[in-house]
Amino acid sequence: MVERVVGRRECRSKGAEELLSPYRRKRDPVLYVPGFLRIYISSAALRRRLRKLDYEVYTLRMPNFNAGDVRWGGRVLLDKVEELRVLLGAKRVSVIGQGLGGLVARFMAEQLGGAPFLGKLIMLGTPNQGSLTFYLFFPFRAARQTWPGSDFLESLSMAYEETWPNGDPPYYSIYTNLDMAVVPWTRCRLKGAENIRLGWPCTHMGMVRSRAVASLLARLLEGEVDEDELRRAEEDRETLHKLNLILEEDPMDDAALLLRARLLLEWGCYRKAINDLNRLIKLRPDLPEAFLLRGKAYRHKIQYEDNPLYNPAIRDYSQAIRLEPGSAEAYFERGVCYALLNSWSEAMEDWDRALILDRDHFPAYLARGMARRKRGDVEGAKEDFREVLRVNPEEPEALRFLSELE
Repeated sequence: MVERVVGRRECRSKGAEELLSPYRRKRDPVLYVPGFLRIYISSAALRRRLRKLDYEVYTLRMPNFNAGDVRWGGRVLLDKVEELRVLLGAKRVSVIGQGLGGLVARFMAEQLGGAPFLGKLIMLGTPNQGSLTFYLFFPFRAARQTWPGSDFLESLSMAYEETWPNGDPPYYSIYTNLDMAVVPWTRCRLKGAENIRLGWPCTHMGMVRSRAVASLLARLLEGEVDEDELRRAEEDRETLHKLNLILEEDPMDDAALLLRARLLLEWGCYRKAINDLNRLIKLRPDLPEAFLLRGKAYRHKIQYEDNPLYNPAIRDYSQAIRLEPGSAEAYFERGVCYALLNSWSEAMEDWDRALILDRDHFPAYLARGMARRKRGDVEGAKEDFREVLRVNPEEPEALRFLSELE
């Protein structure tokens, strides 16, 4: 099996990124799946570092601390991926699976039909061929499924060959030879994936705390671009340069600030967009679009543990609604934030209001239909998906959901 060894310096050797990088613009949302018996807080450092680089990172809280049936975990992951795709309007979601979380992601992609929705899968210390360490945890079903030669691993291996017959999955397996959770560590390797071994002393949990590993992940998660995106980047850089010149001459030019903030937000430069919007709101506290745009920027940095009452994105959308009560977009976006924070009742109320204001706002129908399906309201969900197809007959998500329900 081909293996690449990377050094700490190589991981951190990323040069200065262009401000309007097409690779940044084409990033997928990232979903972190914790490992066996791992708690949410264990990945805080990794998630924080990726967010500082303007990655949109979410975390899946696995039932039973990911010690139960891996197959059930895969179904939970597939539901979360579908939920994020609908709420964020994303075609694909990339996954970081730590330890056993990588096997959960593989099961979702290879045996539950989730491969078309998967951007990239990065596995950190995942026992793709099983691990002798899990014999010590025999009372847990997930551990028994990860014994070398288990029925689960055999079926996963066969599904892997069928899902990726050409041997080119979008998988990266990162591991270290000091991993005591995967014994022997060579069982992390996966044929066909890009196998990357860390060339410095690092433990299993050290991988999620390492700055160098975070930098490596940031490079691997960059989007893929084409010639059209490269040309558009050049054009928008010229626009940004002109706006910078205008604001150097007149830092109080609110129109230029708004245009620059909108441009930065579109290209995924959320922190810089927030800085411009903070200045703009001081100049124009009566401008609803400024609060709407800042809410969108803050939404990309939303965290699972945020309190909806104090979340900055929700506060900004609420202010935009106060300034412009007829904004269906503000109600819809605020509903998305509530849903991301698991406040589904508030989300449904906001989507209802958005559809009262604009009965052709099909993303609100799609999101509400998904929420109704989660609640078991099958007829209500069908009605919403039919409304989506009334407005946009080619919407693939509505077609897929409706076919599943019927």
